[in-house]
Amino acid sequence: MAAAPSSLRSSAARSRPYRPVANVPRALTNPPLPMTLASATPGESPPARARISDMAPAWWLSLALLTAPDAGLDHFRADASGSVGDADTGALTNGKHYYASNERDLHLFADDVVDRGGLIVAVAADPGYILAAWADADALILVDLDPAITDLHRIYAAFFRAADDIDGFLELWSADGIARARELIVSAGEAHGDADTLLAIYDEARPAIARRFADLDRRMAAGDRPWLLSDAELYTRVAEMVRSGRVYAFRGDLTRAGIVSDLGRWLDDAELDVSLLYLSNAEQYFMYKQDFRDNMLAVPLADESLVLRTLPGRPAGFEYIVQDGADFQARVADPRVRSVYRIRGLKKGEHLVGRTRHVVPPAKP
Repeated sequence: MAAAPSSLRSSAARSRPYRPVANVPRALTNPPLPMTLASATPGESPPARARISDMAPAWWLSLALLTAPDAGLDHFRADASGSVGDADTGALTNGKHYYASNERDLHLFADDVVDRGGLIVAVAADPGYILAAWADADALILVDLDPAITDLHRIYAAFFRAADDIDGFLELWSADGIARARELIVSAGEAHGDADTLLAIYDEARPAIARRFADLDRRMAAGDRPWLLSDAELYTRVAEMVRSGRVYAFRGDLTRAGIVSDLGRWLDDAELDVSLLYLSNAEQYFMYKQDFRDNMLAVPLADESLVLRTLPGRPAGFEYIVQDGADFQARVADPRVRSVYRIRGLKKGEHLVGRTRHVVPPAKP
């Protein structure tokens, strides 16, 4: 597949000093990580495993604010640095933290995204990094309604920054690497006094993430598919994005007015287009209401952009669904389209088939 046009339309360099988030009393200058997301009350360390479900209120969220050589990203950074995010994102999906995605066949998207470049917006914990590696993305914006996942992205940032190679990164998720991992996490939490919060998340998430990576590696190898944690070049792509301040994470709800529409406005103002929008299986949990429609229409999708999603299939797993971005926005704008299943389209008696890829045909005029 030919590479899609880059979403970064502006390339003139512009240097901006680091700007702390409004209302954060602790100075965040010279942060230890290029992606710095804060949670909990500054100076207060909640006990381990305490209040996991309501960690990281959105108004403590800050961004990667190291300078990068792109004026568009500088512009976006300047706008987003003052964000208060979504303070209320409702109940957790199925009442649990999805520290490790359960989408085990992401390789089915690989040929759609390889070397597309541009800017990716993704939900969930790990798929955004995997897709960004294949795409050779220019920047990655991560959105999740679970505040523990936005904190998990801080841990990812610490590990990508510290680990020179794949083996070093994987060790930090293994039993052998716990001591070093905890050192890095404590350092990441120093600015806001929330190291205990991050450590609690790591302790809870680490076993599931280690299993997730091992399972993905087996599946990718079976299909002879290089991926983020098997190919040194792909790993370096993501690690360098993190180190250069081109990865951002927000607490946000796709179905409510707030940070998602703000992101769309900031990206549009900065003349940045989104080449890939990854929605995971989020749409299966709601009908299309006006706030969701407005949020999706606010995202400045690039020409030839793609929307990627999953939906549960039979007998197990997910169907991996690819849709043209312009077609997605046209259907979201249509009040007759009330759910993702109308977009997917199923004939009478037909069902979704797990572990398969499906391309949504364009809507008929």
